[in-house]
Amino acid sequence: MRFIRSGRLFTLLAIIIVVTPLLCAQETTAGLVGVVKDNSGAVIMGASVEVSGSALIGTKKAETDSGGTFRFSALPPGKYTLTVSAKGFRTSRHEEIALEAGRLPTLEIQLEIGSAAEVVEVSGQAPIVDVTQSKVAVTVTQEILENIPKGRSFQSVIPFAPGARQEPMQSKRTDAGRVNGFQIDGASDAENVYMSEGLNTSDVYGGGVGVNSPMEFVQEVQVKSSSFEAEFGGATGGVVNVIQKRGGPKWHGSVFTYYSGSPITANDSCVNRAINSITTASCNLRLQPGTSLNAGSVDNLWSDRLDGTQEHYIQKQDKWSTVEPGYEIGGPLLSNRLWLFSSYVPSIGSER
Repeated sequence: MRFIRSGRLFTLLAIIIVVTPLLCAQETTAGLVGVVKDNSGAVIMGASVEVSGSALIGTKKAETDSGGTFRFSALPPGKYTLTVSAKGFRTSRHEEIALEAGRLPTLEIQLEIGSAAEVVEVSGQAPIVDVTQSKVAVTVTQEILENIPKGRSFQSVIPFAPGARQEPMQSKRTDAGRVNGFQIDGASDAENVYMSEGLNTSDVYGGGVGVNSPMEFVQEVQVKSSSFEAEFGGATGGVVNVIQKRGGPKWHGSVFTYYSGSPITANDSCVNRAINSITTASCNLRLQPGTSLNAGSVDNLWSDRLDGTQEHYIQKQDKWSTVEPGYEIGGPLLSNRLWLFSSYVPSIGSER
């Protein structure tokens, strides 16, 4: 009896281990579906299909079924090469297939009669359309992130999605600068769901951004505004999904430093008068101490009252500085088996 119970427990644990990555894969990876046909339009059964890419450890292989279809799942976001071969047909190779997180595009592959040693390379094809899903989503890919001005966190690219905008009134009172509140399709920030690597990182108290992901860790940012999957039933606004970086087949990395402090920060708030809608004449005005006078009697407090003299006042600036040295490195620990990515950005500050 103990042996049977142990066997059932082992089976249950094995199922959990296998199913859990598939559930997480819905938000951190992509997929690819296709059908293989000949020149006449007839489907080809038993064709060999292989997918490879710099974002994938090794390669994945499959065979077409009786309907000539194939399917790959749990593919990390990136660019891939698809190779299809069958007996009596030329090998077809499709390159630069871009896959984004959560996408499941469909390809139609047409093989030409000939020798399998002959390879037909297909490049510059039309963009692949995902006809399997109806959600409205925008993905800011790594290529875009590397070539646009942005902030230090993933929140800075959320307004890139149509219908999404940064709204200071939606930010928390403890949020310095009120820059982390967002409306998506008119919904409040508390109605959004924020995900990172398949985990819900929304703030449990009042909603909104719960955990920040620095840009050094981010590979893609996906913003879903409507018609998203049923598992996000708790989101009546939008879903912001952050995909973090992974290692690669070659070692790469960088060392960097950020600095901020009072020596390079203006202490006169009048420099922001255009943003705050403050005119130059009234900016930073106060009554000069000791210049006001009220000499009226007790019965008439307002008689002989003299207003104080106005002066332009700039508060003395605090002395502070913050240095954030960091690094990022990624590469293979075991070729085609195990990849590593590591990054660390500590914050070292001082005040005086």
